[in-house]
Amino acid sequence: MSNFLTVSAQTNFEGATEADSLAGKSKIRIGNDSLSRIASDTILLSDTVMMVADSVSLNDTISLEEKGEIEDIIQYQAEDSMVYDMDAKKLFLYNGSDVAYQKIKLQSRNIDFDWNTFTLFARGGADSLGNYADRPIFKDGDKEYHADSMAYNFKTKKGKIYKVTTHEGDAYIHSEMVKKNEYDEWFGKSSMYTTCDLDHPHFYFKARKVKIVPSKVMVAGPVNLWVADVPTPLALPFAMFPVKQGRRSGLVMPEYGQDAVFGFFLRNGGYYWALNDYASLKFTGQVGTNGTFGAGVAAQYALRYKFSGNLSFYYLRSQPFDPDLPGAKASNSYNVSWTHTQDPRSIPNSTFGASVQMQSADYYNASRNVSTDRLNTSFNSGVNFSHNFRNSPFSLSINLRHTQNLLNRTIGFTLPVVRLSMSRVAPFKSKIQTGKPKWYESIGFSYSFEFQNQLNTSDSTLFRYSTLDKFRFGINQNFQVDAPITVFKYLNINPAFSYQERTYFKGISKTWNPDTIYTIKNDGTVDTIYGRVITDTSWRFNSSRNFQASLSFSTKVIGIFKFKSKWLKAIKHVFTPTVSFNYRPDFSTRQWGFYRTVQGDRFGTPQRYSVFEPDAVYGFPGAGQEGSIVFGLLNNFEMKVFSKKDSVNNEKKVGLLDQVNITGGYNFVADSLRLLPFNLSVVSSRIFNLINLNFNAVFDPYATDSFNRRINTFQYDVNRRLLRFSTANISASTSLHSKPRNPGSVAVSAPPAFMGDYVSYNPNQVYDFDIPWSINLSYRFNLTRGTTFNPDTILTVQSLNVSADFNITPKWKVAISSGFDITRKQLTLTNVSVVRDLHCWELNFAWTPPLPYGGQNFQQFTILLQPKSGTLRDLKIQRKNQLGQEF
Repeated sequence: MSNFLTVSAQTNFEGATEADSLAGKSKIRIGNDSLSRIASDTILLSDTVMMVADSVSLNDTISLEEKGEIEDIIQYQAEDSMVYDMDAKKLFLYNGSDVAYQKIKLQSRNIDFDWNTFTLFARGGADSLGNYADRPIFKDGDKEYHADSMAYNFKTKKGKIYKVTTHEGDAYIHSEMVKKNEYDEWFGKSSMYTTCDLDHPHFYFKARKVKIVPSKVMVAGPVNLWVADVPTPLALPFAMFPVKQGRRSGLVMPEYGQDAVFGFFLRNGGYYWALNDYASLKFTGQVGTNGTFGAGVAAQYALRYKFSGNLSFYYLRSQPFDPDLPGAKASNSYNVSWTHTQDPRSIPNSTFGASVQMQSADYYNASRNVSTDRLNTSFNSGVNFSHNFRNSPFSLSINLRHTQNLLNRTIGFTLPVVRLSMSRVAPFKSKIQTGKPKWYESIGFSYSFEFQNQLNTSDSTLFRYSTLDKFRFGINQNFQVDAPITVFKYLNINPAFSYQERTYFKGISKTWNPDTIYTIKNDGTVDTIYGRVITDTSWRFNSSRNFQASLSFSTKVIGIFKFKSKWLKAIKHVFTPTVSFNYRPDFSTRQWGFYRTVQGDRFGTPQRYSVFEPDAVYGFPGAGQEGSIVFGLLNNFEMKVFSKKDSVNNEKKVGLLDQVNITGGYNFVADSLRLLPFNLSVVSSRIFNLINLNFNAVFDPYATDSFNRRINTFQYDVNRRLLRFSTANISASTSLHSKPRNPGSVAVSAPPAFMGDYVSYNPNQVYDFDIPWSINLSYRFNLTRGTTFNPDTILTVQSLNVSADFNITPKWKVAISSGFDITRKQLTLTNVSVVRDLHCWELNFAWTPPLPYGGQNFQQFTILLQPKSGTLRDLKIQRKNQLGQEF
């Protein structure tokens, strides 16, 4: 008689560690604290007597008391039923079966377990339509495997899986049959490696035999690339595929092509080195058949909740386009960039950041770069650190700055700027207010100390020893005291006094040399100089002190205009008029000692000069007395409109104009040109919450002479106009985009622990098909009236830039970036890309239309077909045409 125990209705069992091998020594026990009824029947099972309940409830347990070779409890359950064969010592789980042992979990329709060998067999079953369904899902730690059927031994930790699919990194591996050994190594037969996530992939590398070390590598014998189940000529005798999660070291395949200057070339190839989870290095280089070569290194680093950044350097040795031309020679160029972002949580009360971009003036032309970045003619860099001292008004900042102009090849450094500041303190303010504050309680003081070291030179002389003599440094101290008060409830009055002291360590003195100098020119004529002014620069302690006093008045008037319209509710206008009186003495008089006189020519004409260097980093006190009144009319506009999103008031605020300001002034003590120019500025960062606008214009009440210099004659006296237009500039921009097609799929994720993926290295090559369309527009207009030789000439610079991308279909996207120089009436550098989403592949056609730039035609187009996955990004078909070459 065979003995069976059948339990149904989602019973949960915990399996034992050892089957009873000796009668009478091992006991099988069904435990349940809530049995509804206990029967007195007994059943003889292998010489073991046990009590069996007529009815068994949920969460029952089966366990073996003695521990054997299995190291932990095996937990299992089934939704339909479990059948335990006591004689054969086998367990059968039916429908919705689960087995868990340590880090191993198995889900399948049916699972059979043999207690004699500790082996289980899992398989699916037919659904209502007769299709094979509920296949086994095997999880080992964070790895998951899908199969048709499988067998696994808990003692030996060996298994065999049939028709299995596993996900390793961003790759998928399909195998007809896989064997697993006790070292967690997998041996596959008839395997496919792909990055396509479909059950039947669009493409794959097929191999008869493979070995997989999870999270490390897959090694295969002869492999062949199949596309749409058709073998291609691309075959290899062996292959190693990365299956490691995250970053991994490896070769970077170069980009190949042909160029009229480089000839045939290989570039951007090299080696990617994943140092650890927090840093990586990428070494790249290029070489052309004309002798041009280059090398560079890029580093990326990140530490979650601490910092992230990247650093790169590239050197290029380029050969001339035509080496036979006179004076043609090879040139060296370089590019350096660094960005760093510090998480504020990592350094409380402090901030640190860096944005550095520096390169030689000819780098863009030498590298044959056709991106829109080549339109930049200047660069600005900065490295900034600041710290606020807790429970004190003091703060410290250290800044390193860099400026570079590619047109005139000038370059400047500020290394460093150290600033110690004391924010405004009110020492007389009472800590406990018992009534109206006294007038003296509003008196406050502020102070700042700053050291700066500057260097301005050209990029060609930057690394010469003589450049060290061009450093300029100094100390600047500012002290200010004010006492703002409010009278008549609405009028704000603020008397203030400021003191400035500038300290330098060099000074100049000028003397007249009466010697006559004769110079013979190339044409044989003699140029005679009758004496000259000699300037001597010496090291000495050289400081200046200046001060000024001011008294300002301001108030604020708010007007609200309400409307009965359903859509427009109200417009709010905030008007802030300001008037200030300023006084500063004339620091060019002899008593201050900041200015001296010297004979300026052979006729004895005196010439006044400052004892400070003309390029002193903080300047020096200006000549002339100032006693002026300055006014400002400040305006702000916003409105309320109807909104369905507000379920209470059905209103929302919409910005119109953040600032509409008019400023001007009058200097009472000036000997001429007493009226100050009038400035009109309009600033808005959210017109209708859509448009960013900046406008500025300068109008001068005085006329100019034939050299466009201001003269002490009103413009009204010349042509009956109150003001003369001087300069104006306007810039406007807007950004529009559609809503994501799947807004629920957009989630804010935590910052990555590393940044060494393909997207972070190539952000411009990744397109978001989930955004159907987006467009960015910017407009710039500069207008200047008058030049040195013609005061009536009007100079204009006007340009329009646009970048847009849109989906023609859910799988086709077009991206365009271009601009139009309205002044010259010609297009600027334009790039057009057409992208086709092929599920696991991407087809990209990029075209740069022919435009003469810098004397060279940068027409180019590229056709690129490559997988989306960064793992197989170098598996690509590319055809590039440049500079009118035949395709």
